[in-house]
Amino acid sequence: MTRLGGPLLSVENLNVYYGGIHALQGIDFTIERGEIVTLIGANGAGKSSTLRCLSGLVTAAPGSRVLFDGRDLTNAAPHAIVAAGICQAPEGRRIFAGMSVEENLYLGAYSHRSVDAARLDYVYNLFPRLAERRWQSGGTLSGGEQQMLAIGRALMARPRLLLLDEPSLGLAPLLVKEIFAIIRAINHDDDVTILLVEQNANQALAAAHRGYVLETGRITLTDAGSNLLANDLVRQAYLGE
Repeated sequence: MTRLGGPLLSVENLNVYYGGIHALQGIDFTIERGEIVTLIGANGAGKSSTLRCLSGLVTAAPGSRVLFDGRDLTNAAPHAIVAAGICQAPEGRRIFAGMSVEENLYLGAYSHRSVDAARLDYVYNLFPRLAERRWQSGGTLSGGEQQMLAIGRALMARPRLLLLDEPSLGLAPLLVKEIFAIIRAINHDDDVTILLVEQNANQALAAAHRGYVLETGRITLTDAGSNLLANDLVRQAYLGE
């Protein structure tokens, strides 16, 4: 896994408003190349708002700054953010239900104007069940298979930073373990840096190099994933202990 100096992503004083609601209140965080970083927090803490802002789907307030590999991407258009190397697998999967598995994957490569056969093979090797169902409609897949498809579609864009929003949502425990094993493999084998938002704090912190705790739009704690797993306050608030 490549680990070079300097952060791949630097977020400074990020503020987001929804009307009169101050959803993100001046948060700062960094992600180094090759890391898995997780954001944990209760519902409404601002985790998904952070990802949506990084994807260009939500506008950051003046004074916010998002730097990706030294390039200012604050409030850049979503297609420009994907072209720069940031891609998101959204909460709820958002696959195209009437299209086949392979057609969904082809759409993931849209920013490259053509589909790389080797990249398609990589995704099918990572998710053999998608290969078995390549001509099946996305809407007929199980929840776990749809999550695999959402991640595979994002990987077709060859991201340098992959944003994952609740990848284990609604999945059975065995599938959750499988999804997190795949996340580790993507990070280690494909050298993709990952920002993970996940309600399953146990799994997220076990997989992450570092974590940030978000509470009502503010970062209140940051540490190595293993340290946060052992933190009594984190265990009581987010691990159900």
